[in-house]
Amino acid sequence: MSRKRAPRRWSTLAFCADALLLSTLLAGTALCCQSLYSLGENRGLLAETAAALGVVLAAVHNLPRFRWAGLVAVAEGYALCAWLLWDRLTLGAGAVAVGLSRALGGSPELPVPFPEGERDLFLCASLALLALPLSWAALRLRSVLAAAAMTYPFLLPAFQLDRLPAWPDFLLLLTGWCALLLTAACPRQARGVRARLTLAALPAAGCALVLLTLALPRESYVYPQWAQTAKGVLLSGDLSFSLPGFLETGLRMGGSGSRVDLAGAGPLSLSSRTMLRVETDVTGRLYLRGISAGTYTGTAWEPLDAAAYEKLGDLGGYEPLNFPALTAPGKDWHAVTVDLTGAPGNCFYAPYFLLTDADELSGGSFADDSHIARNFGVGSYTIYYRPGAGPDAAMRPLEGAAAQAEETYRAFVYEHYLEVPEEAAQALRDWADRVESQYVFVDMSGSDGSSDQATVPRRYRMQLELAERTALYLAAATTYDTTVPAVPEGADFVDYFLNQSGRGYCMHYATAAALFFRMAGIPARYVSGYTVMVPDSGRVDVPESAAHAWVEIYLDGYGWYLVEVTPAYGGETEGEGGAETVQPTPTPAPTPTPTPAPTPQSSAAPTPGPSQGSAEGAAGTEEGTARTADLSMLKWPALALGLWLFLFVRRRLAARLWRKRLREGDANAAALWAYRLQRRLLPWGGREQPQVEELALKARFSQHTLTQAERERTAAAVEGERDRVDAALPWWKRLAFRWLFALR
Repeated sequence: MSRKRAPRRWSTLAFCADALLLSTLLAGTALCCQSLYSLGENRGLLAETAAALGVVLAAVHNLPRFRWAGLVAVAEGYALCAWLLWDRLTLGAGAVAVGLSRALGGSPELPVPFPEGERDLFLCASLALLALPLSWAALRLRSVLAAAAMTYPFLLPAFQLDRLPAWPDFLLLLTGWCALLLTAACPRQARGVRARLTLAALPAAGCALVLLTLALPRESYVYPQWAQTAKGVLLSGDLSFSLPGFLETGLRMGGSGSRVDLAGAGPLSLSSRTMLRVETDVTGRLYLRGISAGTYTGTAWEPLDAAAYEKLGDLGGYEPLNFPALTAPGKDWHAVTVDLTGAPGNCFYAPYFLLTDADELSGGSFADDSHIARNFGVGSYTIYYRPGAGPDAAMRPLEGAAAQAEETYRAFVYEHYLEVPEEAAQALRDWADRVESQYVFVDMSGSDGSSDQATVPRRYRMQLELAERTALYLAAATTYDTTVPAVPEGADFVDYFLNQSGRGYCMHYATAAALFFRMAGIPARYVSGYTVMVPDSGRVDVPESAAHAWVEIYLDGYGWYLVEVTPAYGGETEGEGGAETVQPTPTPAPTPTPTPAPTPQSSAAPTPGPSQGSAEGAAGTEEGTARTADLSMLKWPALALGLWLFLFVRRRLAARLWRKRLREGDANAAALWAYRLQRRLLPWGGREQPQVEELALKARFSQHTLTQAERERTAAAVEGERDRVDAALPWWKRLAFRWLFALR
């Protein structure tokens, strides 16, 4: 007759630990989604709901008996509430869907606003629905992978659009993941040990993450390249990479974010991974603009405030990005098809002289005046444009409603795109005074008026001449350098670039030029995207290294005009497209600089070409936000240290648990654990110990309790056999025996 097992008892300690762990995971997920997708100001309600769900489900999972009945009762309660509140939940689902659509790139028109109460109710109901499987994964399976698989997908769409949750919310979720990882090795039978470890791991993990955040502030921390590539792999789902390439290259999407972090513009190293595939019948240099930014803060470029666009209102159906193409109605139009193979941004990468308007746009929508927002799930699109649509002598002034819309928008531009912070303005004045005293500008047009300026309408010549002169002075007074360190904390980006380091790449040049144009009364803004040289075949893969940043200035009656101010490279790779070498007369001689290019066919506006992915980061074009390679030498030691710490903690924890099972607690259970350990030793050359098997059978099938002496004899026998096996193994098997399988 078999011996009955001792009944499972209620453990308040285990209940508290499980409730705290589950509440942390639920609250972290809910608050991250709320901040990622701007789903109202319901943080308190979501946190309270997460806590209540954690308490209820932890109580159910810790019931001595009838746990399945408890889960079924909870599920039936969910169903009853859903039936009673179905109309409100349906309305709330619509409100959440609208919020998600807006956050992920769409901008639907709503005739009637959704009540916030229904939206909050739906969010709480969704959290309750998630809590059931998540409680099973976290409290029963103790699987961090299963728990992450149930929480991470909710964040992934926003991560693909370069949107980050509020950092405290993400720290809360990370704390739950880390605590679950640290306690996953505990068996379900050792409830007390697991509960104590959970209660210790949660505050320890939270404090460690907070201290790490304080030690490495996100505003000034520059990510190593391998971390950026890991992020890209997780976002894109592209796992077809080799380990060396993963550790050597970085990832950042040009033009995909509305905020450009200048504080992180350190040493540059970009890969050859394909971001876009472009097909068009126009050959030559092609600029694909992503998102523009109009507000300079000293450490970043940010979009204009939403209130400004509300004041602008509708332009009669016209979009500012279409104005240049409307000035050349007689010129041929062309199509460009773009596949977003590796660029997970929330925008279309569009050429200049855009002809496709809002009614003809498929898969996206015009977002304010800065870019074309991509609808969620769209991976390919075709848009139309008119290459070479001015400004030139043949351009036709806008007429009628188009002219009225441009005048309205022009007033908006002069109101919002001329602002320069005082610190940056003083830095630009100091730099301009110093440069003008050292260099003399040479008239680029020559005596015969053969320059491109001769074909430009007279009212635009002053702006374009200033653009040329600014590019020349920047090239003469600074050095193009992709290894420049990040700006020191607290320093103004432009001041440090122009008056201290004197070194930089496209982010530095575009920022300085945009602010300098504003100082001269010319509206300007920062733009990031990609540049590509289209071959005769019309098809080209655009690598990450083709990411770039440049400037747009506003020409009255025409629209935004591209200005290239980054010095061109020499050599077969970087200078592709044919840069003109233009030098002012004084010394020191500047590096070659481009002139503005009105058409994609022209080669007069080159940008640095694709890099070779060298470790030095000295080749290639730039991108909106740079990443550093300064910490690349630490990646292997850090990886080795992390692996060793994991194996060390796992081995110590396993040894402690085995020793506790064999030496403490119920003697019959100890004999059964000894028999299991003996079975695990057999594949390694272990021998069966008759007394271990005999006492295990006695403990399993006898109604008598083993004595302390029998327990000690069993433990000594199996531990002695383990030591013998360990000593007999060759060194390489011994490492696996001890560290991978934690048997000793």
